Amino acid sequence: MHKDHYENLYCVISGRKHFILLPPTDLPFIPYGTYPAAKYKEVSPGNFEMIDDPEVGQLPWIPIDPQEPDLNKWPSYSKAKPLHVTVNAGEMLYLPSLWFHHVRQDQATIAVNFWYDMEYDIKYNYFKFLENIAAVDKKS
Repeated sequence: MHKDHYENLYCVISGRKHFILLPPTDLPFIPYGTYPAAKYKEVSPGNFEMIDDPEVGQLPWIPIDPQEPDLNKWPSYSKAKPLHVTVNAGEMLYLPSLWFHHVRQDQATIAVNFWYDMEYDIKYNYFKFLENIAAVDKKS
């Protein structure tokens, strides 16, 4: 699951895509933090292990699986209100900037999307305010 700073028009040509969407106002309930970057290293033909990548440093990450959230580990996520949306062939989804989303498909699918820059207006300021409030709440 992640969020983008872009407005997104997502069109499915054939097949279907399944989205789990969470509005930016659910940020206080989403386990959002920074974690060490990592990369895969081949240790033998066809076998890989994950190793830290100190050159990259820390990256923002959401460590929860929104399809099967571990509410024992992340109890505040139970307050989130995910929307489940399926976009079928011939349909389009407008995905607003800063919305958290997870996307999957269960069949061969062809889709195209068009991203365009969000306006850094009151919506962005509101999100940054919420982000800071959530960070203070998680520290206490």
